[in-house]
Amino acid sequence: MAIPRLIRAPFRRQPPDTGAAFAAWLNTPTGEQLLAEERRVLADVLPRLPGLRALQCCAGTPESLLEASVMPLKWTLGTQPGVDIVARPSQLPLPRQCLDLVLLHHSLDFEDDPHLVLGQLARALQPGGALVVVGFQPLGLWGLWRLFRLHSPKVPWIGRFIRPHRVSDWLQVLACEVEGFDSGLYNLPLAGSMRRRFRWLDTLGARFWSQHGAFYVLVARKRAAVMRPLRPRFSLPQAAPNVVPVSMARWRQRHEPDATE
Repeated sequence: MAIPRLIRAPFRRQPPDTGAAFAAWLNTPTGEQLLAEERRVLADVLPRLPGLRALQCCAGTPESLLEASVMPLKWTLGTQPGVDIVARPSQLPLPRQCLDLVLLHHSLDFEDDPHLVLGQLARALQPGGALVVVGFQPLGLWGLWRLFRLHSPKVPWIGRFIRPHRVSDWLQVLACEVEGFDSGLYNLPLAGSMRRRFRWLDTLGARFWSQHGAFYVLVARKRAAVMRPLRPRFSLPQAAPNVVPVSMARWRQRHEPDATE
């Protein structure tokens, strides 16, 4: 089955050492804060996704972000030392429909062709399988900070910071339905005493702009079948749907285990 092509302009190619640079940045105080918040959100999301085989695609070092998953078989894929499968996600060496869960950890931010990455991973997902995308949120304080560092050659600011609604549009083309969305880390990208000085931003952000933190976590599920109805001869224009309509709170309620069990 051919992967659907998405109409687009070519993306800017990332420097060849981006993966290693991002891996080094994750070991800085700011990077460690980001990982801690991402683990907190994933610890609530992953246990609600049952299955057998899970794959984590790493832009940097293979951080153990699948620990909270209940799936018995887990692998990491990337180009940095320590991964189980040495490959780029855009050149996925796996057969069709062999995975129940795929976790993309900032791969869309740093891969040369994020469209191709999503297409390859959607091909490898079982019908009903889940795709969890972790990326930088451009509509937050970190995105605003990035605007002043657009010409910086350092990570993470050379990343794409793709809007979640745009990622949702791409997933719709690939027969994946968005089920939930969450965000976190509302402080500025600072560390030490400077971060403590702006600690009040964490409280305000969690209350007033909870969907616009430093990162987002988007949960999508591959549809079991794709039906293409015949195009009518005459049709009325329709408003574009909101592609991220479900909050993570409602998604949690839907997947909450039955208390009587």
